[in-house]
Amino acid sequence: MNSSAKKKGISRPNSDGKRDVIIDAALRVMVSEGLYKATTRKIAEAAGVNIATLHYHFNDKEEIFFLAMERLVSSYRHVLASRFTVPQTVYQRIPELINFICQEVRKNPEEQLALQEMTLYLLRHPEAEFLAREKDREFLSLYVVTLQSSIDAKLYSEQQIIVLANQIYTGLVGAFNQWLATKDDIQLQASLVHLTQAAQQNAQPLQQPDQDRSF
Repeated sequence: MNSSAKKKGISRPNSDGKRDVIIDAALRVMVSEGLYKATTRKIAEAAGVNIATLHYHFNDKEEIFFLAMERLVSSYRHVLASRFTVPQTVYQRIPELINFICQEVRKNPEEQLALQEMTLYLLRHPEAEFLAREKDREFLSLYVVTLQSSIDAKLYSEQQIIVLANQIYTGLVGAFNQWLATKDDIQLQASLVHLTQAAQQNAQPLQQPDQDRSF
């Protein structure tokens, strides 16, 4: 497991399923009330356990937050794998990926806000900074894996895919942060069009001349 449990010691047993219940509850509280209001007491109440049980199963609140984020990543990975089953080139997949992520974020903006709060929260706690880096790595991997499943991914080096995935990932984070603040749909759409064009331009040199390049 790539979490704080790995850094801080042995995780508690989960034979009674309490860890899963607490993680699910933490995710609900984080999304509905925001990360900074997601106290261990509120998480325990949402999970239907007492504080002592929560602390028995987890080292600290940061571990709970990170494991909740890992659960989100796992869910996103499943959704992306289910969505992108039609054979596509990397060039074709770029707009599909960007538009799909946008649709998902707009359906649940509170979840996106909770993820951004998590990054800031972890960075403000020096002992948990490595978790912020791990969070970034996990989310970038979603874009990398989705592009790598394209039918012509073998034409790209691993580093080229990573660079392209990072361009899309960081571009979307910026666009979504602005949209969360402004709720300006026209501005968001313009940002996504520009991001798509820029990413496709970077992917274009490796495509065949007769490749369909419509947006």
